[in-house]
Amino acid sequence: MYTYKAIAFALSAGMASVAGAQAITNGDLTGPVGSSIAPTDWFSWSGSVDTCDSAGPFNVTGNPWVLSPNGGTFVRAGANGTGVNEAFAQDLTGFTAGQLYTVEFYITNLGFNGAGWSGADGFFRMYADGVAFGDTVTLSKQINAADDIVWTFGTLDFIAPADDFELAIASQWVSGGDSAAYMGIDGVNVRPVPAPASAALFGAAGLIAGRRRR
Repeated sequence: MYTYKAIAFALSAGMASVAGAQAITNGDLTGPVGSSIAPTDWFSWSGSVDTCDSAGPFNVTGNPWVLSPNGGTFVRAGANGTGVNEAFAQDLTGFTAGQLYTVEFYITNLGFNGAGWSGADGFFRMYADGVAFGDTVTLSKQINAADDIVWTFGTLDFIAPADDFELAIASQWVSGGDSAAYMGIDGVNVRPVPAPASAALFGAAGLIAGRRRR
């Protein structure tokens, strides 16, 4: 029969093995602001992404871009219907092959002010070692150029293909949309998803702890 201490020990041991995975480096996407510059610890995977702050580059809306809840700099990546899908990536190590993980992030549609206010609906597609594992929700540009951009929090689950693998994030254009989609992303984080056994231990530990307090 499990005692409270035994369950707590088993829980901590199980979670230690899950939590041992290395997190993304510079998930805040911090780096020198500029065109065709990927954030520190990331590299351009397709085309050339930009590291931006509230002023730009390429912010010609007439008001500062609203920063994500993560703050600081973020990545701007464009996509269109002619095969342009700007993307950036990072080589990750210290994960567990076959383990389920969740990517967390903030995304927005920045729109495009070329010959008038334009821009297509868009989203991001994520890849593990070159294999797509999920798409974010599709976002539309704000109605007017002067409207504040809105950041949306999202998550995508994936199974690590190896202990060390490449995570890539690519901007996508929605077919039939106007011009190009200029998407923003920030606050990228990867966390392990606890196994069902760990969740059961959490529940059992909580139940026993509750009984001990009575």
